[in-house]
Amino acid sequence: MSFPDRVEAILLAGGNIESLPEGERTPPGKGLLPIGPLPMAARALRALVESPRVERVILVSPVEAQCLGPEWVGADLVAPAGADLVQSLQAGLARTRAPQAPVLTVAGDLPFLSSPAVTDFLGRCAGRPEASVWYGFMRREVSEKKFPGVRHTWARLTEGTFCGTGLVALRPQVAERMEQAVKWLARARKNPLRLAAILGWRTILAFALHRLTIPMAEESARRLLGVPCAGIESPYAETAFNVDCCQTLLEARRLATRLG
Repeated sequence: MSFPDRVEAILLAGGNIESLPEGERTPPGKGLLPIGPLPMAARALRALVESPRVERVILVSPVEAQCLGPEWVGADLVAPAGADLVQSLQAGLARTRAPQAPVLTVAGDLPFLSSPAVTDFLGRCAGRPEASVWYGFMRREVSEKKFPGVRHTWARLTEGTFCGTGLVALRPQVAERMEQAVKWLARARKNPLRLAAILGWRTILAFALHRLTIPMAEESARRLLGVPCAGIESPYAETAFNVDCCQTLLEARRLATRLG
């Protein structure tokens, strides 16, 4: 297996937000919410277009291509968003060129995503070419240094405390397995015995005792998906600053005003 110098990217501009500032109307997708002069997902689009490791960008949008403004210039193709994340991802993957070639998937609610962060992530993925899924994660201290106080869902592992990022790379041929795995985990989340059958008692106990390591987590993902998986640590805090509620939306707008 190999990892190419340049990849296709899927930017997901749909999705919902938990809450909005009073009086603000809900857009067709939260990636269309304005952060400064640009919609949130359009800010992420700039980072993808400017990265030398991104060859082509597929925008998955809840708004038809002909209705999108000039701020979306740079997207090579626009696909209609589905009713949920899985359907939107499927719509993007259906328009990729090669099922074996890695594709970068990017959440549309990353308003501060930068070209160096994208380029760095893909370079780290290239260092693990044997994988079929590359999952981004970030240390807590990285987030706190740049965006102090921004909330995340943290997981304590042996190597440190981490959260997931909005960057995931995968080979399209494994997407169906990932979709099935998500369904299994959703059904089992409140049933310890069923969860243990999926992830293994060793993984669950190690996590509960704060003894789970990154290699152990990768092995658990491999068993779940049936393909090699790689955790990719990002040193860029913007890969995990996502907007999912009114509080983080207002914080993003405040930071955008300050940072420009």
